Amino acid sequence: MTIYHSKYPNLLKPMKLGKHGKATNRMYFSSVGFDLCDHEGRPLQEFFDVYESIMDGGCGFGFLGNASVDASSQYTDRSQKLVSEQHALDLQPIFEAANDRHFLLSAQLQHYGSGDATLLSEVQIASYIEHFEQAAKLALSVGAPALQIHAANGYLLSSFLSPKSNERTDKWGGCAMNRARLLLEVLKRVKAVVQEDLVIFVRLQVDDGFGSEGLEVEQLGDVIVAIEQAGADAVTCANGVAETFGKFLGNPEYTLESCRRASRFLKQHTKMPIGFSANIGNLEIAEEIIASGDADFVGFGRPIVADHQFVNKALAGQVKEINHCQWDSYCLRDKKEPLADRVYCCVNPDYLRPQHIQNKYMGI
Repeated sequence: MTIYHSKYPNLLKPMKLGKHGKATNRMYFSSVGFDLCDHEGRPLQEFFDVYESIMDGGCGFGFLGNASVDASSQYTDRSQKLVSEQHALDLQPIFEAANDRHFLLSAQLQHYGSGDATLLSEVQIASYIEHFEQAAKLALSVGAPALQIHAANGYLLSSFLSPKSNERTDKWGGCAMNRARLLLEVLKRVKAVVQEDLVIFVRLQVDDGFGSEGLEVEQLGDVIVAIEQAGADAVTCANGVAETFGKFLGNPEYTLESCRRASRFLKQHTKMPIGFSANIGNLEIAEEIIASGDADFVGFGRPIVADHQFVNKALAGQVKEINHCQWDSYCLRDKKEPLADRVYCCVNPDYLRPQHIQNKYMGI
């Protein structure tokens, strides 16, 4: 397969991450939870098949989707968990496969929160921090080359970040640095566990879609400095929460500009690599973003769900052979659809959405 290096010189540059981490290029697979686990949060064979295929698709690094750090916190009954030694051992083969491929694969540590707007006690907050710490120990024990702390999209850590959802008046609320305290405490504890042995990413909420009432990137100048000081090696920007996802999913131009603006702002305050995925559907846009200096790396989520070979085919000039994402977001809808037993796709032949579910979404 011919690779057009001259067309994408910036995308194909390797990237140093942390003290020992290295990505072979500037493209990553953004975390997508395929819901390929059993009711105990243990991965099924399809989990390994999908992620190994994705790792062979041309990206330099990527993220497993949504491993809950708390046994009582789960988005669906098919979501991944990382709360026990058995959960860690279950993941060891995928990290071994990643290391064999020189693919920097990250476990994503996630807590979905309590599900309602309750005022958490100091004891509860301390237990949540310990959950993240324990999950980091588990990831380290089975050879994960990297991990990502999920602080976006309205879940536990990002709900503290936003003034829209965090109305506390104690040390965990108020100013931006207080609202970031939980994330920073988690990060410090995780860093103490993994030291320099793992690359630490943070998935950081930069815009929750509520305008001045919510979280906007301009509130994060001091926070990003503190994130770097607490031990993070790189940051991926994210936007939207449950109530505002439609605003971002339905307006890709707005989403892209929001992420570019956020990344530019954060890069003014930190030396950490900063990147994002934002409904980017071709390598030309990704190359231009890196060349402009707006970001250090660029991710693809749904385009790779649609075609695991998306990057390889694009690099080889085989764009017409790509199964292109339709951007209908039905894959996200699958997560809460009672008829769906996993996340499907409209175009990927390996896991096409059953027609009766597709018809329901289309109102047929």
